[in-house]
Amino acid sequence: MSTSTHTNSPTPPTTASSRAQSLHSSVSHQSNQTFSASDAARHLSQEHVSRASQEMFRKVADYIRAEMLATGEDYRLLENMNIVTKDRYSELAGVAQELMQEVGKLRTTYSDFEPYLERIDEISQQAETISNIATELDEYTKSLGMQPGREVWCRSM
Repeated sequence: MSTSTHTNSPTPPTTASSRAQSLHSSVSHQSNQTFSASDAARHLSQEHVSRASQEMFRKVADYIRAEMLATGEDYRLLENMNIVTKDRYSELAGVAQELMQEVGKLRTTYSDFEPYLERIDEISQQAETISNIATELDEYTKSLGMQPGREVWCRSM
């Protein structure tokens, strides 16, 4: 005899529809847990990004502040160098003015002495001419004394 024995089981008979509903609820439940974990991770990540961004902005601000200070110091140094250079050029301009005045005085002095220098040149040329004449005369007198038959007169005093 074929009788089927139906036992009372805790799980109801499954149908395709109930299996899909069960699977959906299981996935939804796991998805909610994953969502919560990823949400927490995202929140922690956002806090980390926020802190890192604030630190980055602070460091960039410090860097820019330091660059601005360095640039300001460079400009102050350039300003001081310009002041020193201006003072030095003013001193050199004063020296140049003094030199120009001295050159003017030297030109005046030279122009005052120029007639005397010309006279000295003339006297020098005359002295050279006289020296040449004396040398020629001396040679001539020597040549006269060496000729045979000529007597050289010496006056005694």
